[in-house]
Amino acid sequence: MSSNDTTPKILKLPEVLDLNAAGRLHEQVLAHRGSNIDVDASEVDRLGAQCVQVLLSAVQSWRAERQDFKVVQASEAFVKTLQLLGISDESLLPQEMLK
Repeated sequence: MSSNDTTPKILKLPEVLDLNAAGRLHEQVLAHRGSNIDVDASEVDRLGAQCVQVLLSAVQSWRAERQDFKVVQASEAFVKTLQLLGISDESLLPQEMLK
């Protein structure tokens, strides 16, 4: 395997992740299947439960395939919404973002 195979793909999330965005988010995630993914959620202003489900499912799928799927940057709105929903998975909420 070449070193390029382990370089994470960047998935930049849009400002609004609501019900209407869930299908598109799912497609974007699936397009990166088999690759490590670094998620940039720094511009997220609104995060709906449906998109949270897509992200949590992706985390579990990537773990099962021994791939990395992690949020490397997150807006305050992204972090606070996940906390409000009781999500504490370190792939979506790295500990340094919780401080």
